Amino acid sequence: MKIEVDRELCTSVATCVAVAPGTFELDDEGIAIIKDSKGDVEDIILKAAKSCPVDAIILYDDAGKQTWPK
Repeated sequence: MKIEVDRELCTSVATCVAVAPGTFELDDEGIAIIKDSKGDVEDIILKAAKSCPVDAIILYDDAGKQTWPK
């Protein structure tokens, strides 16, 4: 799984950090960043992506196909 955070969309709500603290954290600007792409299991990372109110977290499968948001 590949994870991206669209910094232009992120609004610093931090639900991703609350749901998957091993994977996400906020930087000095309050924008979500990927701390460790393997910091949580894939189901938790997907739950964190779905929790983002602005769909700033983009997930791809191993073949490079976007799986979230749909």
